[in-house]
Amino acid sequence: MNISSPLQILWGQLPWLLAGAGLGLWLVPLARIIPRKVLQSAKVPLNAWQGPGGGLEQPIPAARRIWVPMVNTSMWAYVANSVSHPAFQAVLLWACLASTLLLLALIDWDSTLLPDWVVLPLGVVGLASSYAGFTPHSLFVSALSAAVVLGLLGGLAWLFRRIKGESGIGGGDLKLLAALATWWGIVGVLYIVLWASVVTVLWYVVWRRFKGLGPQAEWPFGPAIVVAALAWGLQTAYLPTQLDADSYHGPKRTALPTLQEQVESECQALQTYSARVIEAAVRIETEGYAIR
Repeated sequence: MNISSPLQILWGQLPWLLAGAGLGLWLVPLARIIPRKVLQSAKVPLNAWQGPGGGLEQPIPAARRIWVPMVNTSMWAYVANSVSHPAFQAVLLWACLASTLLLLALIDWDSTLLPDWVVLPLGVVGLASSYAGFTPHSLFVSALSAAVVLGLLGGLAWLFRRIKGESGIGGGDLKLLAALATWWGIVGVLYIVLWASVVTVLWYVVWRRFKGLGPQAEWPFGPAIVVAALAWGLQTAYLPTQLDADSYHGPKRTALPTLQEQVESECQALQTYSARVIEAAVRIETEGYAIR
């Protein structure tokens, strides 16, 4: 059996594995440092914000110091193998995106916070990545996607609040989805919302059944968004590029569509998505089920 090939693959991935493991170790304490700084700067008690993780005053679970570096290492290795963009910066940016999402999930799970300190730079980097050609969208389409997602979902949240008298989605969740729109576009975020809704319901039912929730704890939507976003990222790992064909000697790439083609593609996909949602709603109503 020839073992040189697996060893060569492992050796080629070693820098990414080490970087992912090192950053994963740092994510664990960072997920406590950032929300503490946010609450302290706002002069809010640490125990005022509690998620299923128990809040910021609880000790960090020992298992988290193991599985977080393992998950982060796996994500970095997968990104290094999957992203077809020839530029090292593109691969690094997408790997850092995965780590940032993991960090936000940890913060939200413990405190139900999605700090602007992390979310807003995520959107800015998404716009910069689109401008540099590291995403499938142009800068204009990425900015437009973020604005549409923020306006659409924000409007629905406002309407829900007017009807029900309570908030259906947090401001941090809206900002996170708008930031993700700069990376994946409007339709990508709509699918992320759909998947996240399913994930959070199942997650809540299982957690409530086996773990329970404290009297002051609230259920966060951010971790489900992160799970759905990472799943969507795994599905759409191939990234076209805007770089000139003579600037590198890598494999052939698919030319990026023009701005008009990108906008038309987003609109067509959005219409298809809306039609499927309406069709599913009609089918459910016909079969006699109630949507709650």
